[in-house]
Amino acid sequence: MLRLLFRLFYGALLTAVFVGAAWLGFRRAIVGRSVTVPDLAGKSPEQAVAVAHRLGLQVEEQTARARYDERIPAGHVLLQDPEAGSLAKPSQVLRLVMSLGPRALRVPDLAGLAPRAAAVKLSRESLELGPASWYRDPTAPAGIVAQEPEAETPAGKGEGVRVLMSRGPAESRIVMPDFVGQDAETVRARLEKFGYRVGSARFESYEGVRPNTILKQFPPAGYPLTGREVVSLTVSRSADAAAGAPRS
Repeated sequence: MLRLLFRLFYGALLTAVFVGAAWLGFRRAIVGRSVTVPDLAGKSPEQAVAVAHRLGLQVEEQTARARYDERIPAGHVLLQDPEAGSLAKPSQVLRLVMSLGPRALRVPDLAGLAPRAAAVKLSRESLELGPASWYRDPTAPAGIVAQEPEAETPAGKGEGVRVLMSRGPAESRIVMPDFVGQDAETVRARLEKFGYRVGSARFESYEGVRPNTILKQFPPAGYPLTGREVVSLTVSRSADAAAGAPRS
């Protein structure tokens, strides 16, 4: 019995010694020979190669993965693999992604755009709409006709673009006449002839007034009317039409 226990203890001891020796050998062969990967971010290719070679590491630039960056100058290390602080074997290759520097911004063409649309287009390029001046030109359509800086000019992030815009021909205005008591169809034809818009009439019964007579109008008489506004009329209807109308 004692001999069996001795053999079991001796076997366990040999196993522990073997595992410990293997672990120590592994650490000496693998971990003990590893080096800590240096931080190469922001370094030039020459600096990165010098630092890596001092540690017995190799460097490979991955040109196809180069990207723009606002912080790291063009031609300097932006990213690395393995990352800084990890362990690497001697002669292991560090793959480097280089920076292209800040993206070169160019002023877009704003010709013909309204200010709101121009501001949206500029914001997509990290630019801003600057002061806007305007004038009226009967021969030029409304929209931006000139800009400073000009289109395709290099610009810095957040730079403002000044614009000159045309508001087209001057708006025609008339003083709204008093149409109350006049024939609605005659008034409608007269307004539309001169480019003014008339909405659908609202009909009301009014005793003693002949059908199709204007009872109310909007805008009221004396109002400065432009071509963008719609004239609303309230018109009388015949007694027969009123009698046939459904009750509300």
